[in-house]
Amino acid sequence: MESTSHAGIPASLTIDYVEGWVSTRVSEKRLRHIAGVAKLARRFALKCGCDPYLAELAGWLHDACKHIKDNELVAMAEQQGLELNEIERAHGHLLHGPVGAGLARAELGLTNREVLEAIAEHTLGAVPMSDLSKVLFLADCLEETRPAEYTDPIWSALDMGGRFDMDKAIVVACDLNLKYLIEDGKPIHPKTVAVRNYHLSLASRRK
Repeated sequence: MESTSHAGIPASLTIDYVEGWVSTRVSEKRLRHIAGVAKLARRFALKCGCDPYLAELAGWLHDACKHIKDNELVAMAEQQGLELNEIERAHGHLLHGPVGAGLARAELGLTNREVLEAIAEHTLGAVPMSDLSKVLFLADCLEETRPAEYTDPIWSALDMGGRFDMDKAIVVACDLNLKYLIEDGKPIHPKTVAVRNYHLSLASRRK
């Protein structure tokens, strides 16, 4: 249990409470993934100077709507007033982050912008992204149930030893995602390309 004193987060919204709320919405397998992401997000937050409570909270909430069917996610997104493109309407699962952020706002009273943005952006990323959003994006990519052929290159780019280069790691994650989408003949959300190029530019400036 961890007490909170953060703007936009009700005092009652402890990690224990959120864990219980999420556990009623997802399968045991999904809950294990969520717990792993929350743990890793906290670890990454401590590495880059983010608030570890906010990172863990975002981790617990990021997949709260993952179980909802595509057509229902599209309908919920429309009800929340989100603007959708053709790819999002055809592949509603891409909306589980933004819809989840809206649900956390409506049901939990969560209005902290940084946490809500991290939840909304964890699948596709954004331009730009806060450090908290980067932490959650990478924690979701690197959670231990992900296959090693996917996570190993991202870990190498992140390099938890001598440096902690989240921008470079995001580029590698986007490259891998693009590769898999192309190989599977699936459509590519334009945000994936934009996020990749933006963080490539940030990483290149530090060489």
